[in-house]
Amino acid sequence: MADAGTTGRNSTLVSALLMVLLVVAIAAIAVFLILNPAILESLVLIALVAVVVIVIVAAMIFLLATILALPYYAAKGETFQTGASYDLDDVKPVREKDSEEKDDST
Repeated sequence: MADAGTTGRNSTLVSALLMVLLVVAIAAIAVFLILNPAILESLVLIALVAVVVIVIVAAMIFLLATILALPYYAAKGETFQTGASYDLDDVKPVREKDSEEKDDST
């Protein structure tokens, strides 16, 4: 069994430097896009077209599923009970009974 008293420590300097480098890279990209609005406009247009295409494809899949479900439910039909009366006069009150009491009907 491993001794719980022995611990080790590794430096996180490399991870911290990579995070700082990532923040600097994101800031540099943002400045580049602000200074070149044509590229920013192209990227926004591409993103907008991608979102619209995704929405249209999702709507088409939904409509296709709806259309394909219609024959299934039409063939399935409606289920109902025959020979049953739902008149409220036929409703019998529930007999109060203790949960510990054994059922006499069996």
